[in-house]
Amino acid sequence: MRKTFKILTLLLTLGVVWYLFQDIVINAVSARPCKNPISYSLVAFDERFGISRDYFINALKEAESIWEKPIEKDLFVYQENSKKGGILEVNLVYDYRQAATNKLKSLGIVVKENRASYDSLKAKFLETKSEFEPEKENFDKAAEDFNERRKAYEKEVKYWNARGGAPEFEYQKLESEKMKLEAESSKLRDEEAKIKEMMDRINSMVVVLNRLADTLNLSVEKYNTVGASRGESFEEGVYYTDGSKREIDIYEFQSKTKLVRVLAHELGHALDLSHVDDPKAIMYKLNQGGNEALAGTDLEALRDKCGIKSL
Repeated sequence: MRKTFKILTLLLTLGVVWYLFQDIVINAVSARPCKNPISYSLVAFDERFGISRDYFINALKEAESIWEKPIEKDLFVYQENSKKGGILEVNLVYDYRQAATNKLKSLGIVVKENRASYDSLKAKFLETKSEFEPEKENFDKAAEDFNERRKAYEKEVKYWNARGGAPEFEYQKLESEKMKLEAESSKLRDEEAKIKEMMDRINSMVVVLNRLADTLNLSVEKYNTVGASRGESFEEGVYYTDGSKREIDIYEFQSKTKLVRVLAHELGHALDLSHVDDPKAIMYKLNQGGNEALAGTDLEALRDKCGIKSL
């Protein structure tokens, strides 16, 4: 019993020591991230992106090799379905960002990372919005009129029901109004669906326009969505750590090249690399380059972080 108590005391002490010094240990590991490979695993995978798990894992491994090949060193290691604590979790998260990209594709709108594409999409956006605004105004007015007629009808029905029923003439009038209201309701539902479709198109364009403005570093006004509230920022991916947990969330990509680049960028953050000022670099703050290899500034940052004197 005494021996068991000593073991429990030792375990408790070790737990307290870890709690007190875990940040120091984690920071020490972050200070030399190249000493041991970072284990990572694909945790959340949303099938609405229309790609397979193998496709995404292959992109992950391509992104991994972008960092590893120049220094001929394993910096990452993939572990399938790993539940090990401290592992880097990678998640593919479908939300309004990818939905916007998919919506434009379905409309046959091809978006490229250049000013001409931005101007072309802006023209489509302004045209669609100019069509939407009077349509929405007419719909709102029609819906308001319908609700007034519906309330009057319901009031009339209630009046005659309280008196044991309406005379034949009044009953026929109420039945006629009921049929008209049902027809108007059906028409309004069709109009509402049309309005919603236009809103979806506009909001998808807004999301992509604002992303392009950031990507191209354009000094232009940011557009607002209609009928819904969205955050102003547009991130294709993000690396997150709270000291004990690390994860990469990917939200949007237009092509395999863009996917590999955003994965490589977030893996760079997992190596504790910061943004660099070179627009062509993987670690530039915006995913606007087309190269799938490290730029000189990336190599320099990696060399400094890993303590490698020359490459």
